Order: sequence, then structure tokens, then C-alpha cells
Amino acid sequence: MLEKLRSFGLTKYEADVYLCLIRLGSADANAIASSSGVPMGRMYSILTTLHEKKIIRLQETRPRKYAYVEPGTALKYLLDAQRFKLQQASMELSETAKELENELLGIKKSPLEKQFWTAALGSEETRDIIIEQINQVNEEMCLTIGYPEFSKYLPSRNEEKNDTKKALLRALERGVKFRMLIDRTINYPDMPRDETVKSIFRYLGKSLQCRVINFTSTLFDIIDDDRINLKISSPVKKEELLAIVHVRDKKLAAEMKKHFEDMWKNAEELRVQAPDIII
Repeated sequence: MLEKLRSFGLTKYEADVYLCLIRLGSADANAIASSSGVPMGRMYSILTTLHEKKIIRLQETRPRKYAYVEPGTALKYLLDAQRFKLQQASMELSETAKELENELLGIKKSPLEKQFWTAALGSEETRDIIIEQINQVNEEMCLTIGYPEFSKYLPSRNEEKNDTKKALLRALERGVKFRMLIDRTINYPDMPRDETVKSIFRYLGKSLQCRVINFTSTLFDIIDDDRINLKISSPVKKEELLAIVHVRDKKLAAEMKKHFEDMWKNAEELRVQAPDIII
């Protein structure tokens, strides 16, 4: 019990005094010190702190008496105080992260190798690479989206976990240009009513363009004309994206970009019939 109280922000002595008051009901400082074992020299400062935390009450008599606040209410006050501290710490950490990012960006970099590749296997790892590249894109990202990838970029029934959507929206808001080639085999009848789709499709005709085509090759993304994602679907479960190979290679990216442009010219504009989505 003592350790649990300390996890709510109380020191050992503060927890001892509060538990002692629950047993005594109400008492003066001398009686509390005698019963709790807390040194009398520390007692008044501890009682003042507990009163500031609103988990004990005082009676202005001679000698002054103290009583505990009912545990349910006391724990609520302590929990609120801990939440406030966490919020403050989070804000401070966010500010530190911004400062540190600027400092890290200011470090003189060695020239990057012309070619570099990495691979990810599994749904979590592939999504992480997708999000990382969306966060890093500066000017344009060209995407080919098939059945497995569609759920990674657009609809999601779990808004809290849709980190890909959040990354897309942040990039769209900062003016990154996105061009999406969507496989014609995708059939999503609820698309016009999906909140995730609507939030992204607000940018259609602005920084987002979507077209539809039949895919016959491996799906891929092109990021800022110097990086690509090669997306490998599961041979067993069509709905799963098995792996991604991420490659930094300007020559290969240029070849893939030419292929994308040829497909783009032959693709049709995406049409969605919905009163609140204009495409």
C-alpha cells in the first residue's frame, strides 16, 4: 500500500502521515508524529504539503488538528496532479525534441552513398517504413496502391491506430504533392462515407491527385525522385503486405518514375459519388 501511494507522488513520510490519519481519524501534529514514527522536526512541513495536495484538512484550533480526506477523493486529487505533471513533462520533452532536431540537422553530414537499401518483413515493420518515408518526403511522393496497401494508406476503422493517415495529413498540410495510382480491382463501397478517406480526399485537386488503373507489375512508391519502396504482397493472403524493400538509388528511381508517368498518362481519374467529396 505504501509503495502504491508513493507511485501517486507522495514521499514515504507523506504516505506514512496520510495512512496514520486514516487510522486516527483526526489528531494534532504531536499525536501524528508519535503514531506514525515520522520525526517531529519534519511534521509541519509534511502536513503543509499534504494540505496543499488537498488530501488532508486542517482545523484552526490550538493546537491545530488535522483530518484525512476520504481516499477516493484524495486519490482523484493525486491522480489529477500526476496527470498535470506528465502533461508538463510531455510538453517540455516535445520542445526539447524540436531543439534537438534542429541541432542534429545542423551537424555537418558526410556525403551519402549513392545506393543504399533496407528491407522490412511483416505488417508492423512495413507500415513503419511507409510512415517514415511519408514523414521524410519534401516535394512529391508517387504511390501505386493495390489491395493490401490500400488499408495502409486510406480507410481504417480504428482511428486511434491510423498513424499512416496522420502522417499523410501532416504531409498534405505542409504542401507535399501526392499522386496515387489505385488498382481498379479495389472495391470499397463505403469509401465515400469513410471519415479517413474524406479527411484525405479534401486535398483532391490540390496537393493530392488520384487515378485508377489495372496493375500488372509489383507495386512501388517513389519518394522525391531519389528513393523507392518496392512493395511485396503475400502470396498466401491477398489482404496482407508481406514486405517492403526500401532503396535509395537515383538512377533506379528515375527508371521507376518514367514507368509511373507512363501509367499515369493511361490511367483514369478516380470518381467517387458523394455530396461532400468533390473529385
